[in-house]
Amino acid sequence: MPIINILRNIWTRYGGGLNNLSCSDQVDILHGAWTFSLALGVFACIATLVVMLARLIDLLA
Repeated sequence: MPIINILRNIWTRYGGGLNNLSCSDQVDILHGAWTFSLALGVFACIATLVVMLARLIDLLA
């Protein structure tokens, strides 16, 4: 059974809350989730850069 069918069955059985929302509400929720994940990705990149710079400074000192 393909994974998409398994996910669809789980969604229809337990989820489906987004189906009751209007299209514009769904877009707003997805846009918010995309913005949140993008912000977390940028934060992770900045944190990695800070750690790498700290280790480089420690190595050179």
